[in-house]
Amino acid sequence: MTVLLVILTFAAFILLDYVVSRRRAPQAVAVAPDAWAAPEPVWVAGYQLPEALHYHRGHTWARAVDPDTVVVGLDDFARRLVGPARSVRTPAVGDWLEQGETAFGVAMDGRAADLVSPIDGEVLAVNPELARSPGLATDEPYGRGWILEVRPSHLAANLRNLLSGRLARRWTEDAREALDLRLMALSGSVLQDGGEPVADFARHLPAEDWKRLVREFLLT
Repeated sequence: MTVLLVILTFAAFILLDYVVSRRRAPQAVAVAPDAWAAPEPVWVAGYQLPEALHYHRGHTWARAVDPDTVVVGLDDFARRLVGPARSVRTPAVGDWLEQGETAFGVAMDGRAADLVSPIDGEVLAVNPELARSPGLATDEPYGRGWILEVRPSHLAANLRNLLSGRLARRWTEDAREALDLRLMALSGSVLQDGGEPVADFARHLPAEDWKRLVREFLLT
């Protein structure tokens, strides 16, 4: 009788644990973060620099959704340097990308800029929204304006070559300072009082000066 009571008690605990687990499961799914949502913005030297991302020195970013999927886009510094995108050139699904090599491009009013891939890997998908609204790439670079979805081949090694945290913040501060110095040397008309770049300053620069800035800062 004692043995039977122990068995029934043990079975009751198992049943109770199962019921509790079933009730908790939907709540866990409901609060799971949206992999495509823009990360929380953080401002560094006047630029948005979300801490959840890893940054290439060519001003593109990588966000690991899972071990086999990384989302890629351009950062706030790049989108201001390039200006509002009128079209986006992307690789085809299945193409292979190399870290630091040209991956995609954006164009505005007769000017075009290439940007590098932050990781090695195979292109899994291209943001379909960009065909209809290319401006998303520069209007919402960390959210709906993502460019590519990539299957990484050396994710851990690639991420070690990218910047995050304190290093990313210092790099952004240095890039801002370097850009301000270049703009001061090129033309005072692209700087507001106090040294702030005017909105869409790329339009105010001669084409050759703009190209030099793009090559220098986007590493193409």
